[in-house]
This record gives sequence, structure tokens and C-alpha cells, in this order.
Amino acid sequence: MSREHLREYLKGYRESWTICMQCASCYYRGPIVPHNWRELPPFEWASPHRKCPSYEYFKFRAFSPVGRGNLASIVFDDPNFPITDELVRVVYTCTSCKTCSEICKAHDPWTIIWALKEELIRRGARLPNPLPKLITNIDSYGNIFGAEKPPAINMNIPKKGEEILFTGCFIRFIQPNLIEAIVNIFGKMGLNLAWLGDEEQCCGFLPGQHGDIQRMEMQAQKNVKRLREAGAQRIIVSCAHCYKTLRDYYPKLVDNFPFEVIHVSEMYARLIESGKMRFARRVEEKVTYHDPCFLGRHSKVYDEPRLVIENVPGIKLEEMDRRRKWALCCGSGAKAVYFCYPEFSSAISRERLLEAKEKANNLVTSCSSCIFQMDRAAKQNNIGINIYDISQIVARGLGIPSIV
Repeated sequence: MSREHLREYLKGYRESWTICMQCASCYYRGPIVPHNWRELPPFEWASPHRKCPSYEYFKFRAFSPVGRGNLASIVFDDPNFPITDELVRVVYTCTSCKTCSEICKAHDPWTIIWALKEELIRRGARLPNPLPKLITNIDSYGNIFGAEKPPAINMNIPKKGEEILFTGCFIRFIQPNLIEAIVNIFGKMGLNLAWLGDEEQCCGFLPGQHGDIQRMEMQAQKNVKRLREAGAQRIIVSCAHCYKTLRDYYPKLVDNFPFEVIHVSEMYARLIESGKMRFARRVEEKVTYHDPCFLGRHSKVYDEPRLVIENVPGIKLEEMDRRRKWALCCGSGAKAVYFCYPEFSSAISRERLLEAKEKANNLVTSCSSCIFQMDRAAKQNNIGINIYDISQIVARGLGIPSIV
């Protein structure tokens, strides 16, 4: 396959908007009628009262899935429609959380918005700052931060092997100690992970999610070439964004994609269920779990992180009301909202952190972007809550010294 196949896939969603009945269930109050007049669990059909983060913040219908879908219909139909900065702001404040697509059973609003982004890129739209710089950093440096090399870590990890850890930009450059924790966890299980290190490139999530399919394909080709040369058979991914990209998009962009792609939380769950992962220490903590958008709604990985957390002795998991497919976005917004619209991003995070704080003083998640975003917002808003990656909880339960 190639980016043209992915573009054709997105193109197929353009006409689906014509069947939207403008019911507003995707962002306002819904549904119109109960689902087949049957009683269902809370939120199962109606969903939470607060649904679309951008609509709740900006309070204009243009910033809702319906508003963006209507805009997409106009742009698709009129090749001369002016692409203004305000139009771009309306489109790129979508957090890509995909809650709208869980609610609407007529079509897929989020994918229509993604197709609209691809069309804006094709027409040469001026993207919000600093998104263009982050994308060109990938071209020049292989990462969104424009750094020549990631921080050094205090262990020698082989660069070749059948099982390779793929970390992503945030862990490599912001949370490098987490690499050591993950490698130590799997080493304790008898699995010697390899890691490409300096050879690992950005997965291409950032440009791809925001319409630049060509750059995502370029990154896919680079990474797959390196992974093949390293002898990889299974790729264990620690970032939810990278996981979605490698698992679902790379096979559409690269011919004969040969690898199994698995998230660290899924791998931990396999080891627990097989009896290979046995925890040595109690972790006396009450925690709540945040479902990352791209691990949860986008990838449907809900059970495995909870299985892992609940198997750590001493842990008590208290669920938030908005959880699993109805979990509120952390505010990162596929990274672009975090970088381009920080006030909006922080407002979403604050709401999510206060919701978590009602349940526990410790929040666990499985996405490096979520951790970075919510940790920043907790400090900005003086919300006293500890935020952990799931690998940190696993390391504590295994008696591995905390290095994160």
C-alpha cells in the first residue's frame, strides 16, 4: 500500500456526511430517543453530558463535530473555498479524542475531520504555530523536538533482536528513564528487549494525524527499514500514539508489513495471564486509571491496563465516572492542541485531573503524551495528584528500584 491508498480510504468518508441529520448527539445533549427503548448501563447510549472538549470550551457550534463536518462538506465541494486562518483554527482545535465517533452510529465524524485536515494540507493551508516547525524537525532530526541526540541512559541495550522496544519522541527525550524501567521489567521476565536508540525515528504520528500523510509514509518507510535490519519480529510500543500508528497505519503505508505490534500494557497482561509475571511487593496505593484516547477509543485497549493494575498487590483501583470509551481527553489533543493551543489544552487537563482527584491521589495511564500533559497541568493549576506511567506501577510491584 501507500499514502494514496490511505488517501482513498479517507476520501471514502467525504460523502458520508450527507446523511448527518444534525441531531447534535455527538456534542450536546442526546440521544433523541432511547436505544430501542431498552434500559442500558449509564452512558452506554446517551454518553456523558459533556462530550466534545472543543465545543465545551469554545461554546460555538463550529467547534463541534457537526460544525466541522458541515465545514468539511463545503470545502470538499468547492475547490476554491478560501482556507483562512480561522478555518484552520476551527479544524485544528479538534482534539482527535474520537468521542463523537463512539456516539454517532450513522458515520464516523472524527475520520471526516481527519480527511478535512488532509485536504487542507493538500491545498497548502497555513498550519497553526508551532506545528510546521515540529513537522520540519522530523525531517531534519528524526524527532519533533529538533534534538540531535536523546539523553543518555545508564544501561547498554542491544540494537538488534527479535523483540524491539519502540519508545517514541516523548519517552526518548522527556522521560528517558522510563526506557530503563521497561527494559528492566522485561529483563526480569527473561525477555531481552532490543532498542534502536539513536536510529529510532519519529513514528510520523504528528504529521499524519494532522493531514500530512506523505510525511507519515516517509517515517514509516524509514522505521520499517531499520526494524527489518535489526531482525525485529515483535515491536513492543510504550506510547499510545506510536502504537496506533505502527499497528493500524503502517500496514496501510508499507508493503508486506511483517511485525506484530503490541502495547506494553498488553504485553504485561499476557505475562500475568501466563503466570510468568509474579509481583514480589505490595504497593499500598489507591489509584484511578485514565484511558488515553489513542489506546482506548482509537485502539480499543481497555481491559489489559486494568488487569495489570489490579494484579499488583495492594493496589486499589477506583474508576472515574467517565472511563473506557467515555473517558475525557487529557488535553494533549494528538499533540497539536498541547503545542498550538496551550490555554485550551490546560483547561481540558484541569477538568480531567479534578475528576481523577475525586477518586484518588494517584493517577495511572499508559501514554507518554498524557503523562506529560497532565503533569504540566497539575503544576499549573496546583492540583496535588501523582501521575504515573503503568510501567512505574509494574516496576514497583516487581521490586525494581524506582528510577522514574
